[in-house]
Amino acid sequence: MRKLILMFWGIVAPVLVFAAHDKHDAAAPAKPPATDKDIALVLKTTGQVQINSNNAWQNAARGTRLNAGAQVRTGEQSLAAIVFTDDKSLLKVRSNSKVVINGKREIASSGSQRIIKTIAMEFGELWAKVTKGNAPFRVETPSGVAAVKGTIFYTAIDADSKMYIICLDGIVELINKLGSVLVKAGQTGVSTPNEMPEAHTSTPEEMPGWANDSEGNGEIEIEFQDQNGQKKKLKIRYQ
Repeated sequence: MRKLILMFWGIVAPVLVFAAHDKHDAAAPAKPPATDKDIALVLKTTGQVQINSNNAWQNAARGTRLNAGAQVRTGEQSLAAIVFTDDKSLLKVRSNSKVVINGKREIASSGSQRIIKTIAMEFGELWAKVTKGNAPFRVETPSGVAAVKGTIFYTAIDADSKMYIICLDGIVELINKLGSVLVKAGQTGVSTPNEMPEAHTSTPEEMPGWANDSEGNGEIEIEFQDQNGQKKKLKIRYQ
């Protein structure tokens, strides 16, 4: 897979400015944007699953809380199941994969809170069951972007840097710089950096089965602080 990099060149004439400055006149450095916390939780781990949220890799376990920007990587014969805290969308990351979980909270037109989800996929495979609604969900790779609103699908990147979308339910829009295509249930979409994405009927050889194990019905609980500093408990029921 080749990353697409846009580079711009320009000629800038040097300008010398001489002025007297008081040390108190210097502008204060801008504060980094706040990170949205607890956008997702680790629901299940098999094998080696690690999370990097603070520039350090740590082993993950059931109940591990994920803030926006958390990196997830899996080792050999491993799997991570992740549930999002707003609409209970599920994500499974297969062995030998690495993704970044990004999310931004906002207020929907209905007044309810939602998380705009973006999964940056570096390599490997994932499965997603996105709850139908109005919370956008995207999977981004260097070869293309999958945009969905309620569906079940697999995403994979092969050794030739091709991005595959295998849609099991609903519709996925597969986009790259050259165009887009709608991938419907029973279809496989393919995207490469230098060709328009295309979709065809999935063959038996293309249909993965590694995410078939159901997590069943359950409940997971976390404690958090609201904007006023008050501690509250959040129960997430999933199925």
